[in-house]
Amino acid sequence: MRKAPIRVILPEALLLLCLAGMIVRLLAASQKEESTLAGVRQGNYHLHVPLTSGVIYDCHMQPLTQSEQICCAVVNPTPEASALLLAKTADPDAAAAGFQSRSPFLCRLIAPVQSSKDVTVLNGTENRPGSLPAQHLLGYIQNGRAASGLEHAYEPWLRSCSTAADITFTVDANGMLLAGGEQNQILSGAPGGIVTTLDAEIQQIAEDCLQSAAPHAGAVVVLRCGTGEIAACASSPVYDPAHLADALNRKDAPFLNRALSAYSVGSVFKLVTAATALEHGSGKKFMYDCTGEISVKGKRFRCHKLAGHGLLDMQNALIQSCNPYFISLSRMVTPEMLHDTAEQLGFGTATEIADSYCGSAGYLPSAQELHIEAEKANFSFGQGKLLATPLQIAAMTACIADDGIYTAPYLVSGLTPDGTQLVQETEPVQRRVLSKETASSLRWMMNAVLEKSKTTKGKPTGVRAAGKTSTAQTGRYSEDGTEYCHAWMTGFFPVYQPEYIVTVFIEDGGSGNTAAAPVFRNVIERILAARS
Repeated sequence: MRKAPIRVILPEALLLLCLAGMIVRLLAASQKEESTLAGVRQGNYHLHVPLTSGVIYDCHMQPLTQSEQICCAVVNPTPEASALLLAKTADPDAAAAGFQSRSPFLCRLIAPVQSSKDVTVLNGTENRPGSLPAQHLLGYIQNGRAASGLEHAYEPWLRSCSTAADITFTVDANGMLLAGGEQNQILSGAPGGIVTTLDAEIQQIAEDCLQSAAPHAGAVVVLRCGTGEIAACASSPVYDPAHLADALNRKDAPFLNRALSAYSVGSVFKLVTAATALEHGSGKKFMYDCTGEISVKGKRFRCHKLAGHGLLDMQNALIQSCNPYFISLSRMVTPEMLHDTAEQLGFGTATEIADSYCGSAGYLPSAQELHIEAEKANFSFGQGKLLATPLQIAAMTACIADDGIYTAPYLVSGLTPDGTQLVQETEPVQRRVLSKETASSLRWMMNAVLEKSKTTKGKPTGVRAAGKTSTAQTGRYSEDGTEYCHAWMTGFFPVYQPEYIVTVFIEDGGSGNTAAAPVFRNVIERILAARS
């Protein structure tokens, strides 16, 4: 046989080599594709199941947020699980869709179910809808984020206290649980939160009594004497957390915490003028003959009793709430003395009741402003530019009740990592502002306001209390020309060993004795009844 020429054999060999290379590359690509498919056929499917959120507690470690027990199930969508669960889920349609997806899913249960290989039952809590106690202090959550109050001020800590279950399944590329696949469950967090100074029972009393002043808006503050702890802090009107948008459009400003907002004060501030005079030795024996008006640099200030009260000492001037007396008394002290006493009693300074959570500073006229005699005259009985919050008035009253020691009010006792122990406890901030003698004199004068007044509506039964009312002018008038006035009453009980300070503010309520005093009395009587 004749051999083929070399020039023919070489091209054929090269062609065979090329074909062989292509086959090798195809085989390699095929193996790579098989390897990739094997990688995606198996993977992890993760479910994060919130169980509880951080809790806001009262002073007795009782949750202030109203919660209910919930039960949910993490489901492997098998026929056995379907037969077990469909009649016991809160949303059967959603559960049916979960079974059709053939991927692990979460559903809410309305009846008990035992955990099995296809069903993992988890228990938790959920906040109930509707109004909460102290809602203006606790705040609200909008779109999953804390928007106000303690919820906002302590959001990082409350989030860290949340509990959850993290469950991981081994699934194929279609999300279907693999036979024999692993299921790992990790529980995280603890039922911790923040512990407030609030007493849930007293808070409810304050809110209930404040509602008796409706339709007027207002506030009630209750402090524990000597500690600065806020036992109750109620504001009205309230809002429905489930309908926040509706509340935004209301004219009565339901989101406003009136206990921490500043208003015209009126006659309760006469206690500051009296304290200043007593501290500087010019008030205890001061007498004044009220004729019904007093002139200051040509400006006349009228007494509410047009015929005048006649000769008054300080105690009777407080009982009668005589403006000319206190205008005349203020002439016995300098503007600097008046300003400094008020400042030491907390006026003109924001009240920080928790981390990054403050009440309004209000407005305290400067000593320079008080050198204007008419301004000083107005200031002496709580009018003019002066603005203060119900919380500031309560703190001033607490100083008188506590032998002249001012204690800054506060709302948070500390943090709890587990719902049982208290850590990072708050230390009260205290300072002496008044002498024991001055505080004692004022206490008995305030007691006389309730004991000797024939018209008071603020005297409680069952205990001796002390108090002072205000009818604070606002400079605003109704269509018929009647001036709107804020109603106030502040005081404490019992007189001999004060335990609680109660301050009531009724916005545009009119007379303090008519609008605020009955609320003051009711709060005290209900606290006494709750303790008996």
